[in-house]
Amino acid sequence: MPYFETKDECRLYYVLADKGQNTPVLIFLNGLAQTTTYWHGQARFFEDNYRVLRYDARAQGRSTLGKNPISPLQHIADLQDLCDHLGVNKASLVGLSHGAYIAAAYTARHPESVNRLVVCNLRAGSYGGSDIVARWLRKLKKEGLLSYARDVIQAATGRRFRNTHAHLIPMMAKAVAARNSEAGLARQLEAMQSYPPAGEITPRVKIPTLVINGGEDEIVPAADAGLLARSLHAATATIEKAGHSLPVEAPEKFNLLVHDFLNPTT
Repeated sequence: MPYFETKDECRLYYVLADKGQNTPVLIFLNGLAQTTTYWHGQARFFEDNYRVLRYDARAQGRSTLGKNPISPLQHIADLQDLCDHLGVNKASLVGLSHGAYIAAAYTARHPESVNRLVVCNLRAGSYGGSDIVARWLRKLKKEGLLSYARDVIQAATGRRFRNTHAHLIPMMAKAVAARNSEAGLARQLEAMQSYPPAGEITPRVKIPTLVINGGEDEIVPAADAGLLARSLHAATATIEKAGHSLPVEAPEKFNLLVHDFLNPTT
């Protein structure tokens, strides 16, 4: 399995579909508690035309904690160091939720390294002001990883998906619990509460950007997504009958939206 070790001894797990050095690079950034597996369908869809890179952020999935405290700057450094290691000078970024935050923050700090940015289901306000992050942290510490995972899946899927795929929810929760560590997620949730609001970062992003939100997203309301899009001067799209987990709930629509944005016809 491919790993890259950072200077503070964090082992970052990554998957790269390598089509050659002259092929454009597309990087998918996970949301909280997600892993490279989450983007499997997108990797298959895009891998014919891109070097598709997926990785588990530190403290998630198969990646370790490392010695340094978790922070947006540390996540940015991890991505930059991983790209340097792989010889990636420039890429388009697609991030979901926490991954969208890091993608936007990375773009603001390294605009020369990003072609286009897709931000999915990201709140404009601070995670510290979000009751859901504090609730998840309490549940994780008091009830354990599986109970936390059940709560996350419930919140991160829309009504339509929960109604039509109710039989999958327990299996999805078990998968989230199996692929993550309680210590890692606790450290990440604790760190998120002191993140600057995304709305303070996004005005510094000056490249073409698309904001995608789910019409049934219970974590990021439509008004919050609209506020974020205005601060980014971004194109916007809403997938009406989907919640926070767009690539899983509506993969065909999601893939086409991203494809059309990355490949403008005019």
